[in-house]
Amino acid sequence: MEKPVQVQVQKDYSEGLAAIVKHFFSQWKYPVCVIYGNPDTGKTDTSLLFMEIGLTEGALDYFGSNIQTFGKGQRITSLEEVTYWFAHQPGKKCYTLDEAGIHDDTRSPLCKMNVEIRHKVFTIRKFRGHIIFVLQEIEDLDKWKHSELTGMIVKKLTYGNEFLAKIKAKWYQDLITIRDMPQTTLPYDTLDIAPFTLERQITDVEVELKGLHAKAAYLYAKGGNFSVICKQLKEETGKDWKPMQVKRLIQQYLREQLRMDATKKADVI
Repeated sequence: MEKPVQVQVQKDYSEGLAAIVKHFFSQWKYPVCVIYGNPDTGKTDTSLLFMEIGLTEGALDYFGSNIQTFGKGQRITSLEEVTYWFAHQPGKKCYTLDEAGIHDDTRSPLCKMNVEIRHKVFTIRKFRGHIIFVLQEIEDLDKWKHSELTGMIVKKLTYGNEFLAKIKAKWYQDLITIRDMPQTTLPYDTLDIAPFTLERQITDVEVELKGLHAKAAYLYAKGGNFSVICKQLKEETGKDWKPMQVKRLIQQYLREQLRMDATKKADVI
């Protein structure tokens, strides 16, 4: 499993903002936070800032997203992997789905992605998890605004060169305006398209590698010794194989299996 993220930052966010974010991560009844606003109002930045505050303040152990954060969090770009991550990663965790209005389209009510996301959110609380949806179009907010699972809604605005946030949470009676909203210090790719799919997408290179892993493991499970496996792999790939290389293939295959849902094993083999 992934190790807790270590984040060292300058605390230029206010204690008031920290208290709001910590409260969101400390309760499990309302696991959803929605951040919305016009383009260039810092929505993605704020989602990562909330992660950063949660990690720094000890309210969060892990974070994941479909955003490229250069190793500071786990990048997960499919609902299949998110579901596995929530179920198998111990500790307090939060996932940010950037460009959620595109991936969970209200204008396609029968869209499989839409249905699956809504279904999975109901199970997040069981695994001490939270999720942040980053939306752009105001109509995309409707499906979560009145949801019993949504605990916090954040509207991002700009006033001159200043980034503002208006926060409405179920545990606060009044609308809160944050005027000193800082930017996150977590590095991320601002031009990333933040992909997200229903099932895990496998590239041709990954398929080839996984095929070799699976082939070596299958032959070994059938009782083949390393010398025999080396010969058979050479017939398939055209290159020489040493027993130690075969051993590493099998070890890598087993590590992959530990990460994957048991229902997907047949597909890999």
